[in-house]
Amino acid sequence: MAGLLNNSNTRVLTQWHQLFSGQRAARSAEAYTHWQDVERLGLPTRQHEHWKYTPLDGLLVHRFVPATARAVATADRDVLDLGLDACRLVFVDGHFAPALSDSDTGVWHVEVEEGAARKALPAPIQPEVFLHLTESLSQETTRIRLPAGKSAQRPLYLLHISQGSGDQETLSTLHYRHHLDIGASAHGQVIEHFVSMNAHGHFSGARTSMVIGDNAHLSYIKLAFESRASYHFGHNDISVGRDAVVCSSTFILGAGLTRHQTSAQLNGEGSNLSINSLLLPSGQDISDTRTYLEHNKGYCLSRQLHKVIARDRGKGVFNGLIKVAKHALKTDGQMINNNLLLDRLSEVNAEPQMEIYADDVKCNHGATVGRIDQEQMFYLRSRGITHKDAQKMIIYAFAAEVTETIGHDGVHDTVLARITDALQGVTE
Repeated sequence: MAGLLNNSNTRVLTQWHQLFSGQRAARSAEAYTHWQDVERLGLPTRQHEHWKYTPLDGLLVHRFVPATARAVATADRDVLDLGLDACRLVFVDGHFAPALSDSDTGVWHVEVEEGAARKALPAPIQPEVFLHLTESLSQETTRIRLPAGKSAQRPLYLLHISQGSGDQETLSTLHYRHHLDIGASAHGQVIEHFVSMNAHGHFSGARTSMVIGDNAHLSYIKLAFESRASYHFGHNDISVGRDAVVCSSTFILGAGLTRHQTSAQLNGEGSNLSINSLLLPSGQDISDTRTYLEHNKGYCLSRQLHKVIARDRGKGVFNGLIKVAKHALKTDGQMINNNLLLDRLSEVNAEPQMEIYADDVKCNHGATVGRIDQEQMFYLRSRGITHKDAQKMIIYAFAAEVTETIGHDGVHDTVLARITDALQGVTE
């Protein structure tokens, strides 16, 4: 359904069209097609089923301008960098920055395509207007390949640095497009890290598609740590072959309005896929995460665990769908969403769903929303632990199921530190 046309929507679409037509580099045929989809769909309103809990009013009042090309010093990069022992690629305001990146990427093959030279990419699994916007406005494609049979000893670290505009009425607009091709029997880990150079606002679109070969293993981690004044819309696609093992974990601990969707297809038998997320909305933030998973072949296992910790009027949204195809026998799928509200003004809206068209499957889903267990609090307080420390212990334990899936000590410690910073406002 096309978006409802009004003056605000028309104005924003006009600005986006100016961004699209104003790009200096020649655009690919795919970019034109995606822009046509943006115009066809229009902007969603709260009357749309998938947008009723995620209002765009705060985003649409801004004026969208292209991100100004400003160099980032090595020292500034090092402040934002996680300091991992990894092969590092740095992107600034939607563009690859070779001077800030490692020249040696080990067994990872990296190629950056620009303008009309960008080759065709896989069709989106579950498209929507902001996915098409990122596809049309991104000016580069970073193609990353891990050859068949190779095992990457060091993870690939993608650091995205975005710089906002000092003008509160304008939003620097930037988009990232990456594609991962993990060859058969290859093993690797990819860490995507999104940060802001300053506290100013920006509008970031991020799209990463992944094709996982037969018997391959991939660990993927997304860290969305942008400034509170920013807006982040992300779309990941994961296509999994036979007998593969894939773990995707997303941590949304930053921007004031974030919407991230992971869409996946299990296209080969015997594969194992886990999708996890942790959201910490606070201070009127809105953190929206969505998953769409197709079990297209039998004998596959999927596990999803999504958690929201909302406080200080923060709002979390979870929407997930598992679809089991007619011949996907012996499917084993599970989707769990647990939510913790730290005050009465916080809110979480959860909607796990399943569509099952096959017999002989084992699938279940569930969602819980609750507050800190007072019996747990009493137990901890009776052992001399302060009220504030007891709260934090319970919150850390709640988050631990997701943080323990990270599989990288440095990233794990970073996420815990970020959670600690977010909980500084938890008072007795």
